[in-house]
Amino acid sequence: MTPTCTASRTGRSAVSTRCKTGFKRCQKCERCRASRFFSGERGRVCQSCQRKSRSKASHESRVQSTYGLGPGEYDELFRLQGGTCAICRQTRSKRLDVDHCHKSGVVRGLCCARCNRQLLAKGLRDSPEIARSAADYLENPPAVRLIGQRFYRKST
Repeated sequence: MTPTCTASRTGRSAVSTRCKTGFKRCQKCERCRASRFFSGERGRVCQSCQRKSRSKASHESRVQSTYGLGPGEYDELFRLQGGTCAICRQTRSKRLDVDHCHKSGVVRGLCCARCNRQLLAKGLRDSPEIARSAADYLENPPAVRLIGQRFYRKST
């Protein structure tokens, strides 16, 4: 008869049950942390995990009240976008902003701070015409058309 592994049933990696003296195991991250990282003698979750939980809950609450997204819809949209910005398609280390139309209030997607705050809010101002014009400018610069190619020279 083979012994059953509780780690395979819980989906977590197998870890030893004992920590050194003065250390406790966090029930969320399963790391052995010094007792000072837990709130009180009976604390089961380390302060780092508590902070992450509060931050996620706070973000979820703000997104729901501000943009009308339901519980879990931000995470679903993030997953459907592949975890990338809807405009530049790059991943970011911080959360993506919820982009919305300032006239109608419709949520359009998740964008990185750079695209949402610099490009959309300041540069494009929710105008598709400006976006098309900017794309045309980048693909066919007028200076090259009018005076030919010139190259930027770094000063040495």
